[in-house]
Parts: sequence; structure tokens; C-alpha cells
Amino acid sequence: MRGLWALAALVVVATAACNSPQSAQRSPTRQTLSSPTPLLATAIAQAAHLGPAGTAVQVDLSLGLKTRSPDRLAKLIASGKTVTPEQYAAEFGPDPVKVQAALGALMAVGLKATWRPGSALIAAGGPAPAVAALFRVDIEDYRLDDGTTFYASLETPSIPPQIAAVVSSVTGLDNYRHVRTYAVRPGGLTPTDVLAFYNLKPLRDAGLDGTGMTIVLPEIDDLPNLTDLDKFATTFSLPPYEPLLTIKRDSAWGKPMKPQGETVLDLEIIHQVAPAAKLVIYLSAPDFAHADRAFDQMISDHLGSIISESLGACEPETPSGHRVAYASIQDRSVAQGMSHFIASGDSGAYTCGESAPPAASFPSTLANVTAVGGTTVFESVQGIYFKEAAWGGPVAEIGSGGGASQFYSLPDYQKAIAQASGHGFRQVPDVAADADPATGFHIIFGGQDGQAGGTSAAAPLWAATVALIDQDLKRKGLRETGYANPAIYWMGANASRLPAPPFHDVTVGNNLAYDATPGWDFATGWGSMDGAALDAAWILYMKGGGA
Repeated sequence: MRGLWALAALVVVATAACNSPQSAQRSPTRQTLSSPTPLLATAIAQAAHLGPAGTAVQVDLSLGLKTRSPDRLAKLIASGKTVTPEQYAAEFGPDPVKVQAALGALMAVGLKATWRPGSALIAAGGPAPAVAALFRVDIEDYRLDDGTTFYASLETPSIPPQIAAVVSSVTGLDNYRHVRTYAVRPGGLTPTDVLAFYNLKPLRDAGLDGTGMTIVLPEIDDLPNLTDLDKFATTFSLPPYEPLLTIKRDSAWGKPMKPQGETVLDLEIIHQVAPAAKLVIYLSAPDFAHADRAFDQMISDHLGSIISESLGACEPETPSGHRVAYASIQDRSVAQGMSHFIASGDSGAYTCGESAPPAASFPSTLANVTAVGGTTVFESVQGIYFKEAAWGGPVAEIGSGGGASQFYSLPDYQKAIAQASGHGFRQVPDVAADADPATGFHIIFGGQDGQAGGTSAAAPLWAATVALIDQDLKRKGLRETGYANPAIYWMGANASRLPAPPFHDVTVGNNLAYDATPGWDFATGWGSMDGAALDAAWILYMKGGGA
């Protein structure tokens, strides 16, 4: 696991000129870029204790702010209605007077603290001893056997009253736990293959290419230049990226990791399906506090209504402060009419590792996001859909993330399909698509052709598909998809009454713990998309008033 969030284990199989006969005889280089790291308590037990963190240790915090009128906000989200960012700030945003008081309290003890109107976070930071004293915790330094050092506190922070009046959570009291990307990566499915396999070609033939749509992406590995993207576009006769791509950076969001291939993967998957859609990436450091700041700004900017996210972390190990802050920001995105597709993870049912009990990945476990699991695909001899199986590789300990949340209750839309083993909690994934690296996508990274998989390939595939659907909905005078799960579960429940099934129901394979079965399941949700049928079903849903 690299970074605070874990989307899926990133395993790369790259070959130079992978389509050549010579390349097939080479031994491809395999590099595990992301896999579950030990839990924080385990890491501390294994590390050398260096003593209390001193004044030289800078601790960066993100303080989640309380919304006003939370009951009215919940009713708004449940109704499917939306508001503008200005309306949200006026009715539900944090109380500006209380925010200013909290800023004063933070700066009075020597911390730097800033807030942007409309934001759901206060960005604060300062020397470890000052932070520890303010929140009444011990922050200690540790060193692992490989020389890696980190600071951490296992204590629950005590928030002073003047700050607690508007602050609901504190993130950043350790720099060990990170999100990570979910992707596993000779040949792979080409853009032509993808359009044919998931029946997206009829949409493209109808003139749907993502024009007028913008997809926004939180990312934690850098994109220093467009070389790989330009080569991908040229190779597959796609439009150039430069007029479509915007890269957002801010020192307050920390420094992203060196290029790992995840950002490139996301952008190449989307571009081949929705080549005219605009793309905006928000680059941050992988720790929770900095990632929260970038995510908050992404929702405040609202440059696009579709979010593709290939990040996540072991849910039980995710700090409560991060979960609270992130969930609050996500509520704002739903209230403003945004769709959010998140990779469910690449460690099967064991996001926290094979030695830990089954667990799902946060934030895919939130009830108001669409969690995307993974499949292994089998093409017909004609190069179109034949069948899929749930992705699961027991030897490599990889597979489609899925299971029940340990924190979030079962949403209304899942009550008809709830599995008893979920014990009344939110169950993931909602849908799925190709993720097995053995049947993955053709990508170009580091100047080389390669093959990539992981649920962080499946999530942008769904986001790009919905960009085509949104374009079609707007063309027909209907609203955009917005929060997608009510529609998805309506389609799943009514599939037999629709003109054509919108999902490929995956009924074989497993994700190391749960079998794929007819209907919804913990391995693949409702299954993968039939693009043309999905578009037609969404139009019916919208014309019916979102019934």
C-alpha cells in the first residue's frame, strides 16, 4: 500500500513493443507497486521507538467542519434533489463565525490555520509538541527495520471547546497510514476491444463522445508530462490530451508521489471511451490530511459532475477523523448533483491483508458512492462479449474488493438484496468491470506498451461510460445522472422488464471469500455494463421521474 488510500494492489507487467513476436519471448518485469501494509498498531509494535516527536517534526492536520442543518441535508440527499454550491454554503456549510473563532484558537497556540469560504476543512499545522499539547495526545517517533521513520499517535484527540464548536474531526496525527492506488498491470484490451466488449460502440456511433462533460479525479502519483498520454492518443487515433486536461496542484495539498502509473492508467481508460470529455486531476500527497484538502477543493471547484477515484484504504484501519471529514465532503458532492465512482480494492475480500479478517475498502463503503469491483473477461472469437468471472487470484492474493462495511448501515436501496453475512451494514461493490491484470487493458506508461488491470481500471471505465450517458441525457433534455446508486439498483431489480438487460450478471468465480451468484453479490455487485442497454435504461429511469 503506497499512500494513505488503498484502491487496489498495483502490479505492473510491462513489455517493450509487446505486440512483437520477440517481446512474447521475453520475461516481463513484475513490480508490486502497492499492496497492503501492516496495520498501524502492528507497525508500531515492530518499529524502534525513538521517543516523543520533537519541534522539528511538522504535523499537518485537516480539521473537518460541522455542517448546519444535518437533518435537512439528509432529506435533500434522500430526495434526489440538488442545490448549487452557493445554496449549499448558505444553508448547510459551516458557521463562518464559529470557524473564525476556531482559527483564532488554533493560531493562539502557535499553529498555522487557514480556511477558504465554502470549504469543509480547516488546514492547520505546526510543531508536533504544540499539536500534541493542544489535542492532549502523545505523538511519538518510530523507525522500521528498512529505515523508514514515521510519527504516530494511537490516542483519541480531545478537541478544545472553542474549536469543537465547529470542528467534528481531526486527521493527520500520524503519517504512516495512507491511501493507496488500486491497479494491477503483453497486449491487453485496446480501445476498439473495450468499445465492442461492453457494447459502447453504439453510443459512440450515435455521436456520444463525452462532449460537454468533465470528469474530475483525485490522484496521488504525479504526471510530470504528457508524453505517455500523447503516445497513447496517437497510437489509437484519439484526440490530443492537451486541450482537454487540467492539472491542479497546491502546496497545501502536499507533494504527490513520483509517477507510479495510476494517473496515466485512469486518464487512458477514460479517454478511449469518452475522448472529448474534459479531464481535471487534483494531485496531493498520499496521507489522509493532505488528500482530504485536495478532495475538499475538488468538490468546492465543481469543475465536473463525474468523479473517478482509484484510491482507498483498509476500512477498519482508516482513522475516524478522515472518515468523518471525507463523508461530509462527499455529502456535499451528492447534494450538488455529482456522480462518484470508486474502486472497491484489489485484495479481494481482504483489503487489510490475508492475515486480517475480511474487510472492505473505504471510501467505497460509503452509502452515497458507487463502488466498482472487478472481473476477468473472456472475449468471443468475434472480439465481443462472451462471459466474465469474478476476479480472484488466491496465489497472488489479489481480486475484486467486496464485503460489508463495519461502520455504515445498510442503505434503503440495498434492503431488497441484502446478504445476511453483511449483518445490516452497507455492502459492496455495486457494479463491476474488467480488472484482472491477466485480461486487462492496453496502456502506455514510461514510454512502454503494457497491460494493466485492477479495480482502478474498472472505476474510470464506469465514469467514462456515465459521461456518454450524461451527454445523451442532456441531449434529450433530461438531468444528468448525479448520485447513481438509486438508478443502478432500480435497474437491477427491474432488469427483466427493461428492453435489454443493462448489466452482465456475473455468476462464476469468487473474490477469495465470496462467490459470484445470480443477481447482486459481494464479488461483482450487479455485474458489468452493457453500454447501449444501460443508456436506454437510464433514459427510462429519468423519464419516469427517477422512480
